[in-house]
Amino acid sequence: MREHIVGAACTFLVVACGGMRADAAGNATAPAATPPAVDVAAIAETTPSPENDGNDVAFWLHPTDPGRSLVLGTGGTAGLELFALDGRRIGAFRGVEPDFVAVSYGMRLGSGKDAMALVVVGDRASSGLVALAIDPATLEVSRVPGDPMPVHGEIAGLCTYRSPDTGRQYAFVTVEGNVQQWLLDGADGTVHGTLVRTIPVGVGAGYCAVDASSRTLFVAEEKTGIWRVAAEPETDAERKAIDLVAPYGHIAKEVKGLAVYRANDQAAYLLAADVKPGRFNVYELAGDTWLGSFRIGAAGAIDAVGESEGLAVVAWPIGSSTGGLVAAFDEDNDGASGNIKLASWDPIAAGLGLASASGRDPRTVAPPTARTVEPRVETVPTENYGDAADDPAIWVHPTDPGLSLVIGTNKKRGLEVYDLTGRRLQSLPDGRVNNVDLREGFLFGGKRVAIVAASNRTTKGISLYRVDGQARRLVDVADGVIETGLSDPYGLCMYRSAKSGETYVFINDNEDSGTMRQWRLVAHGDKVRAEAVRTFKVGSLAEGCVADDETGALYVSEEDVALWRYSAEPNGGTERRAVGRVGPGGLTADAEGVGLWAGPNGTGYIVVSNQGADNYAVFRREGDNAFVGFFSIVASPRGIDGASETDGLDVTSAPLGPQYPRGLLVVQDGRNIGPSEPQNFKFVSWEDVERALQ
Repeated sequence: MREHIVGAACTFLVVACGGMRADAAGNATAPAATPPAVDVAAIAETTPSPENDGNDVAFWLHPTDPGRSLVLGTGGTAGLELFALDGRRIGAFRGVEPDFVAVSYGMRLGSGKDAMALVVVGDRASSGLVALAIDPATLEVSRVPGDPMPVHGEIAGLCTYRSPDTGRQYAFVTVEGNVQQWLLDGADGTVHGTLVRTIPVGVGAGYCAVDASSRTLFVAEEKTGIWRVAAEPETDAERKAIDLVAPYGHIAKEVKGLAVYRANDQAAYLLAADVKPGRFNVYELAGDTWLGSFRIGAAGAIDAVGESEGLAVVAWPIGSSTGGLVAAFDEDNDGASGNIKLASWDPIAAGLGLASASGRDPRTVAPPTARTVEPRVETVPTENYGDAADDPAIWVHPTDPGLSLVIGTNKKRGLEVYDLTGRRLQSLPDGRVNNVDLREGFLFGGKRVAIVAASNRTTKGISLYRVDGQARRLVDVADGVIETGLSDPYGLCMYRSAKSGETYVFINDNEDSGTMRQWRLVAHGDKVRAEAVRTFKVGSLAEGCVADDETGALYVSEEDVALWRYSAEPNGGTERRAVGRVGPGGLTADAEGVGLWAGPNGTGYIVVSNQGADNYAVFRREGDNAFVGFFSIVASPRGIDGASETDGLDVTSAPLGPQYPRGLLVVQDGRNIGPSEPQNFKFVSWEDVERALQ
């Protein structure tokens, strides 16, 4: 965990020290020296839970009649309890024994079905997650077809998330100090879950909430504090502290409830139930700033909220409140069984100077913003943990595409050779091999062969092999150690000149000036040598590169600056042109692996690993290399996780059978999360990329 120094008046982690606030219209106001505390009166309460076994709450919004929306309470052995907005008990569903409940909108069960509100409960009877639906006409609850999702432990918190990028539905569930992220899929008419990643939080990890707009998960570690984590499954799961328990922060003792109130695109707040003082802390999401707190006080026969275990908020005009409602499960309830207290957002916003909802309907979900593809195959994981897999190269069998190979680097061990099913065929423990490429047509021993070159950080040289297509193996053909003279050989690509027929290797150094050298390969008996022909500097750290044999272009990715186009010829000099730059609306540092999909007559695409954004950029091969778009590789319902933090990639336009009729894209997966295993490579059909980018 990184430490964040925020000034002498603050703690050593990110905790609020005043900061900018917003008035009711969303305008910034001056920071307050001491964040205020306000008391608001409850406007309704539910009848007590009959078995005093509840501890969570959620809102279910009616699809056509907001006045018939429901407050859902977990009654444990009393089932899922349903209440009207005025607190009247509508009924209970006893088919589960829920401890936690969350609602997600936009779920589809089967193709062509209308989107629905999915109710997910943490069910103690099955020790798993169960999906439910509520009939809008009768308000009756039923189980959605599908088996419970086993979480293998005691559930301590639950929240749901619909990705604005992919439209996929997820459930986050805290279990014994970890947060499990489950992909919820209903394509076949049932709801089933796939565990996509597990995030360590801490022994007391409990309640959670999600802000979909910022793609952020919030988790309360009860007696420690509140953390934020990226919600997208392929992103870095690093935690950042929002607030800590006293004396390091503003939380008196422990947090037993979280909820997010998003007023508009700019203003959003995290609400946290601070149990000991019976208050609810409010934080501005944009800067994790503590804005103050509120209490839900008594009103007539309704007593004040004491110890709250469970919190929900709806940012939409509903009931008598124009700004929305807050619901808190009151464990105390004046000595009776616990119940749920409701409060209007309007006086909270007025008292703390907060913005109110601008009328965005939470039931309406926007179409996904990202263009996505799914992997068809993944390789077996590398045999080394940590940052091991790096760069692939694709060898196309000349007569039988199904016998083609993928060669991948394991930079802690050597080279790995895979078939098109992802099975490992060969492992070459030849040192810390970083990048790899190959070229057909090299004249060797009187025959044209495919030569494979790799940057070797152990020998500080170039490793060379030929492909034995019959045995489906690599054979070492290097004439001893081919020293590069570089301090740390890093990125590598190959080029076969259409002008001269010569075969070259480009290799760069892992240093700040981005030194790049070009070598000509020369057959010498039954071995291959290399002759240096050119050296130039890219400017700063560069790794990924690809050469276009037909056009004579060399594309080099300067990680924090741009994708450049040079000449690949040995007399090409240093003249270059930027294809895509790092910056707003463009590439995201680090831009790394580069590949070429070669179409007919000089057409095609340049593909770049946009590593800092966990996606991939595509540029046209022809003309001025116009930008086409970004796409992401997301988890497949077949049980293969997506790809993220990609270093190297390769792509071919050769048809490789029915799975890859328009070619194959292979990418390194920096976070192999489903399940958590050492890194590997993902195989994507280029046909799917074309469809995603239209």
